[in-house]
Amino acid sequence: MTVAQGGLAPESVGDVLTRIGARAELDIRPTGHSPRRGLVTESSPTGNPDAVAEKQGGCAPGSKVMRRYREEDDGFKENALHGVL
Repeated sequence: MTVAQGGLAPESVGDVLTRIGARAELDIRPTGHSPRRGLVTESSPTGNPDAVAEKQGGCAPGSKVMRRYREEDDGFKENALHGVL
């Protein structure tokens, strides 16, 4: 797959993640949903405004799903990507 000047379509991102997961023989099946949920989970402890995570994650304003992701956060405070991104 070649990335076009305009980037990948949202559906393509999920397809790529799923194929990479299969090649890596993961025990889970990653989808385009995986990074969206990760965005909310990782932005929550930093105190980023909900509106920012909603916009970047493609969630509707006031998304009940996004709120549920925050509520399900297990409180893991250490992050291997701290300072990387």
